[in-house]
Amino acid sequence: CSVGDWRPQECMNTKIAQQLEKQGIFNPQKAVNARRPLKSLLHKCGPGGGVQWFLRDKVSPPQTPQYGANCPPLRLKTVCNDFECPVNCKLADWEGWSACSKTCDGGLKRRVRSVTVYPQWGGSSCDSTKDEQTCNALSCDRPCLLHNWGPWRACTRACDKGMRWRSRKIKRAATGDGRCPRTFSKARYERRVCNAQPCPLDVMCVARMDLVIGIDASGSMGTSGWKAQRTALLGLINRLQFSKKSGLQLGVLKFSYKVNVLQQLTDDKKKLVTAVTKTTFDRWTTNIGGAFRSMKGMLQFGRRDAPSVCMLWTDGRPSRPSSKYDAALGAKDLRSSCRVMVVTMRPAVPKAYVAPWVSHPKSQNVMVVNHPSLMVSKVMQVNTFVCGKVQRFLDWTKAQNTTAR
Repeated sequence: CSVGDWRPQECMNTKIAQQLEKQGIFNPQKAVNARRPLKSLLHKCGPGGGVQWFLRDKVSPPQTPQYGANCPPLRLKTVCNDFECPVNCKLADWEGWSACSKTCDGGLKRRVRSVTVYPQWGGSSCDSTKDEQTCNALSCDRPCLLHNWGPWRACTRACDKGMRWRSRKIKRAATGDGRCPRTFSKARYERRVCNAQPCPLDVMCVARMDLVIGIDASGSMGTSGWKAQRTALLGLINRLQFSKKSGLQLGVLKFSYKVNVLQQLTDDKKKLVTAVTKTTFDRWTTNIGGAFRSMKGMLQFGRRDAPSVCMLWTDGRPSRPSSKYDAALGAKDLRSSCRVMVVTMRPAVPKAYVAPWVSHPKSQNVMVVNHPSLMVSKVMQVNTFVCGKVQRFLDWTKAQNTTAR
């Protein structure tokens, strides 16, 4: 008998090979069907190995049984793929980037990831567990970057030359030897004159705003000065159009050593007149810092959609328990909540002294009156000083009468 060469079959799973052997199937290709793909029959690796058959065919049987040799075995079973399966490396997700090592002139930021499964038995090796990138490549000596121009602010006055202005804020600060334009340089600040027409002699304030006024009750006012200041405030109240919906709300406090809130923000004219009329002269020190802080507290009763203005009347410099430094701190904190204005009533308190307290533009927020006794004659000037929208009193009266009909 003569036979052909051995034909190696694919390495099969041991249990499946035993089942197929009982069925007389030694080639896994013949056992493949829709439910059992070839991949499920094979043994790629693992302890104990799989089963591999070697097959060969008869080429010619023995011609004479009495003298010819019998055919040798046509099947041979061996163990195959008896080795550990390779284990590939597995990595965790990248962690977040670290901070840049330098703020300018080029630095590095790094990130890492850990190995969750190490490679074994010929598995694929791990990729890098560290990564880095360049960052902050700009020069350390760079100029600041500015925002676009902001909107033009409303005119500071209704007449007698007010001012509108706009500015540009810093978007990115300068670094190193880089430069940045100053706040009031041409590159960052522009202003224009507005409402240059003369003010009428008698006006009514018809602006919509929340106004807080602080009056000085310190001893330097004197009895006559105190009465003149109170009379001036009552005269001003008579030239304000009150309305919580569309007009003005007013709050009043007085300050000396202590600060007393005479009336919180309201549009009730009678309450305001009563509170101012009944208040008495304290004859004590000048607590301007405390007055500024109390004004900020009063604004909590204001309207969110109405402009806020805080106006202080004083004839003296800050004194116990306040000081120049304390007043400056109080004014700085107050400026974040409202437009701060000051009326000085004595030459001892010049414009330059109070200018650091007020809002910008400084020239539009300081009014000088040489003596408290002159406040009564300055009511109209104070009105146009603080009010952004005025109407001739006669015109306003006619309009009210027409509306009443």
